[in-house]
Amino acid sequence: MPQSLSDIVELETPNGRTVRVRAVTHPRARRLSLTIGAGGPRVSAPEGTHPATVRAFLREHAGWLQKKLRELELTGRKLAPPVPGRAETFTFRGVQLPVIWQHDRFPRIAVAPGRLDFALDLEHAEALRIVQRTMRAFLLREMRREVARLSAYFALKVGKQPSALRFQPMRTLWGSLSADGRMNLDLALMLAPPEALEYVVVHEMSHLWVRNHGPRFWARVAAVDPDFETQRDWLNRYGHAVKHELSRWIGEDID
Repeated sequence: MPQSLSDIVELETPNGRTVRVRAVTHPRARRLSLTIGAGGPRVSAPEGTHPATVRAFLREHAGWLQKKLRELELTGRKLAPPVPGRAETFTFRGVQLPVIWQHDRFPRIAVAPGRLDFALDLEHAEALRIVQRTMRAFLLREMRREVARLSAYFALKVGKQPSALRFQPMRTLWGSLSADGRMNLDLALMLAPPEALEYVVVHEMSHLWVRNHGPRFWARVAAVDPDFETQRDWLNRYGHAVKHELSRWIGEDID
């Protein structure tokens, strides 16, 4: 199996398109996984995986890759990370905003009417890394404030409150609830419409009463958020694009 980030496997999708997939090994990987992130498609494998196994895995998932790449193209999503100073957009709370770059010694982000102001030293050798760190810090700050408000509000309806809150990029999930009541949420939810974030908060808080996804659980969700099916459908349809956009801006790949 290839050992460096420069190893490329060419894959032909069902529509005849040849896609270049970056192949890497990961010391903690327990299974093969195919992701699309800021660097394009990538296949990760446990150390020692035979190249033929990797190629067979890619052929098996060629249809999935074709579909996801098409979704990104249709929604105008870019595969490369942003270039500081060049024309860009960023989706915040479900609204696509033009990014207005400003040159400044101190990096900061501010949401203004109809735009997102992003200040940093545009000539710094590590400008992209500064962009990624600043964006992650900005989203974490905004999400902490919003979810603290939502969890306190919905606790009055749900009847229980999470023991703690944690936010991070999540590859496939939107949220989870630990055995001790800690609620984990995907940072990409700050790019989704506010109603989608509210649904995920209600969903995870409802697990404080019912741990499974049976009828009792969905009845609890519906009692607090009657429109939850609309938001669930939105996440199913557009969620991958939202996760991908987050990965472009903070530099992490997704499933």
